[in-house]
Amino acid sequence: MGKKVPASATTRKRIEELMDGSTVSADARSELLKLAMRVFLEEAGEVEVRDAVGREYYRHGERRGHRTGYRPARLASAEGEIEFAVPQVRGIAGWRSQVREPLAGRTEELERLAIEMYARGLSVRDIERAFTDRRGHCRPG
Repeated sequence: MGKKVPASATTRKRIEELMDGSTVSADARSELLKLAMRVFLEEAGEVEVRDAVGREYYRHGERRGHRTGYRPARLASAEGEIEFAVPQVRGIAGWRSQVREPLAGRTEELERLAIEMYARGLSVRDIERAFTDRRGHCRPG
């Protein structure tokens, strides 16, 4: 059985591979920005969970709830959709992530971009098409 590592460690490894050239990306700059935001979100979530349960990742100690792995989440940004891992917690009544709540909804940059596109004469359908991802989900907000 492999050693369990935090999601942010896996993301950091991807950043290192991109920086040293062992991973090739068509748009390395955009990929690097997405990965930087991803590692920030994952580390912030891990710190939040560490504080909530009162111990580090995979450390034993006082039981104030426990980690139950990760679940995927997405954030729409001007660079495109950013997928990141959100740590899950059980056993703490009413616990909710304070990191994720302000990130819900649309970003100001995407909203500004959509308004500018409309002001320049694009139809609402054209704007929706521009913000539609590969799976057919429209993400301006």
